[in-house]
Amino acid sequence: MPSKSLTLFLREGHELASHTYYHSEFENAHLKRSKEALEQQFEVTIEGLRMPRMLEVSAEEVKKAGYQYNSSVNPTFLPGRYNKLHVPKRFFNENGLWQIPTAVSWFRIPLFWLSFHNFPLWIYKSLMNRCVTSTGYATLYFHPWEFTNLHQKEFNFPAYVMRNSGEQMIARFDQLLQYIDKKGWKTSLYKQLTIEN
Repeated sequence: MPSKSLTLFLREGHELASHTYYHSEFENAHLKRSKEALEQQFEVTIEGLRMPRMLEVSAEEVKKAGYQYNSSVNPTFLPGRYNKLHVPKRFFNENGLWQIPTAVSWFRIPLFWLSFHNFPLWIYKSLMNRCVTSTGYATLYFHPWEFTNLHQKEFNFPAYVMRNSGEQMIARFDQLLQYIDKKGWKTSLYKQLTIEN
């Protein structure tokens, strides 16, 4: 995303967090390096971390790098990816670092970006409602590129990634925001969860 767009989003009150320095490789030193680079470029304090592919990361290392929270835990079971059924669904403090797991519902069905693309919207909304009823909130995440047309051959994405991308994603997301508004749920920044608790 161009830095001009990010600067505009920050001015509008959005939050900027680290996704580490590289997407395809990681070492603990990248935690601090990424935080410092973002702070220098955008002149904001970086408080949060979301690891690429929700990679497991040491809470101690994240705290040592100066972060206030980590939202890299998907408290569900996905074969070959995660087995985090032991992790609480609600945010918790681990040795001074806030851990903010992503939203899961009844039976820990993940409400991550792929669910949003592939579940009928009424099912996604129903699961989200169960999540909010259970934990008091839902932490959702999406990628900017999901809002573009992913059906181009050069991308070579599987069908489950391409489904409901581009204009369909924009329309579905708008419907989700309308649902959230209708329910009277408040939207807020990740860091506000940690400040208010």
